[in-house]
Amino acid sequence: MSEPKTLKSVNSALKEKFSDKKIVFGHGSPAPKVVFVSEVLGEDGEKEGKPIGGKYAKELNRLIKSAGLDKKKVYVTNVVKYRPDDDKLPTPKEIRSHSTFLKDEIRSVNPQIVVTLGNLALNGVGLRIPVENVHGQTFPLGTYKLMPTLSPSRSLGDPSKTSLLEQDFAKLKDLIKEASEA
Repeated sequence: MSEPKTLKSVNSALKEKFSDKKIVFGHGSPAPKVVFVSEVLGEDGEKEGKPIGGKYAKELNRLIKSAGLDKKKVYVTNVVKYRPDDDKLPTPKEIRSHSTFLKDEIRSVNPQIVVTLGNLALNGVGLRIPVENVHGQTFPLGTYKLMPTLSPSRSLGDPSKTSLLEQDFAKLKDLIKEASEA
């Protein structure tokens, strides 16, 4: 078995493969308990140089705080680390081309829990199940527990989605407590 890749080597490989794109790497603690995986880099994230920006980042930070986490002690990344041309959703083939980097990135920071934010994020870690069918549930995946949930962008302006996300982040709080006690 080969040595695990470092975050630096993963980022270098990404730069090399997508040299024609403006890459925004994951951001946060290099040794987090929790990693949040979003879908694609948006306009605000690109401007701010962070995986998630603008109103979406504010909503995610609110949810992170509700789970009892410090946003400085988590790691946030995207499946696709650049803003797609014309803001089109990536194809399944594009997601697959990025998922190897994502999996290496997750292994390099070695979290206890990975939370995927939306369908594309869930696909990026290798599960082809609609997030609506599995949000808030927990699955063993490699060395960590996976908890899919909706993208916080879906909750902006939709109180029913806000409620679902808040319920999922309450479950995350319990999951973190269980992981700490183990």
